[in-house]
Amino acid sequence: MPNEILTTVYSAHTVFLQRVGATQGNAVIPFLRLIEEDVQRIFNVYRDRPKTAANQAAITKAIDESSRGHLQDYINELKKSNREIGTNEAEFAASTLNKIVIRDDFESIVPSAAQVNAIAIATPIKLSETEFTTYTTMMRNYWVKWSDEIDAAIQSGFINGTNINEIADTIFNEMRLQKSTTSKNLLNRAHRSAKGVATMGVNHYSNQARLAFGEENSDIVKGYRGISVLDSSTSRVCQRYDQVVRTPKDKDWSAFVPPRHRWCRSAIVYELDERFSLDDKDTKRASSFEVDGKRDPKPVSSEGIYYSKMKELKAADQDNALKSPTLGKAFRKLNNPTEFAESTVNSLGQPLTIKEMRDADNELGLILQEMERKKKAKQKA
Repeated sequence: MPNEILTTVYSAHTVFLQRVGATQGNAVIPFLRLIEEDVQRIFNVYRDRPKTAANQAAITKAIDESSRGHLQDYINELKKSNREIGTNEAEFAASTLNKIVIRDDFESIVPSAAQVNAIAIATPIKLSETEFTTYTTMMRNYWVKWSDEIDAAIQSGFINGTNINEIADTIFNEMRLQKSTTSKNLLNRAHRSAKGVATMGVNHYSNQARLAFGEENSDIVKGYRGISVLDSSTSRVCQRYDQVVRTPKDKDWSAFVPPRHRWCRSAIVYELDERFSLDDKDTKRASSFEVDGKRDPKPVSSEGIYYSKMKELKAADQDNALKSPTLGKAFRKLNNPTEFAESTVNSLGQPLTIKEMRDADNELGLILQEMERKKKAKQKA
């Protein structure tokens, strides 16, 4: 089938983009190191001076200028990198289709870098079911938030410290970057936040570039197919949209286009007009479900949705992927991956609670209702 080839290609490409996002997030470390060094340098100038309002104001101003400057520099680099990703994505799409579409008269049109950038900036980014932002706001919020956090740490240090030396040591210890990925130190938290922003930025730009390409090549691109990461960390809404095809005319379009939530790793790929035959070879995509508590990376067929792959797992691993033993049991009782996928979200693509699923007038609802009755009967016995 033509579109399985694109699923194979873009599943592998999505893994590559996830690595790019992680690299971009880690690129903040040198900038955080500069802030760390500046904080130490600025306090060293004042260590032997008295704790006065004037000295506090001078230290606070110097550190604020440093942190805002370095964080803005990082964001500017991140935005530049994302613009390059958008351009490369459009070119990658053209190169991919030109190689696999078997028609002498076919030559794809590549949207310009300016087109992709304009679409990415103008299109809202979904952070949750009810929360949206813009790309520009997301980028600005990062450096504003963490420079404000640093300012607050300085103010707290002066309130609680008795002299400049004590204040400096306290603040530096609270801010110092540590090797631990779970450290609660301020700059470690800023690092983790940068990874989230970078992931969202890469996901947003790459998918918007695909939409821009689709608009330029509407003679062959008739819709978009969702591709979700096949592992146990995938969100329910992304589980549901794996291998689902949508067009901008569908009412759940805004829920369909990734990113669908914070740290979203899903992607979209082109659904092509069946008139165009493609070079059909071995079609596989990566999966990495947790099996017995450990990652089990292996290639699987590009055909079939997320839940059809999950059906092959043991019950305990299915429960883990669904984040709910109740849903896992209902999934096995229903024994219909496609129907299960359609029954776990509403018409706008928003994930339903177990109660909402139980109240629905469908097969999954009946199964959950029966499970609830048995549970209450067992509790009364």
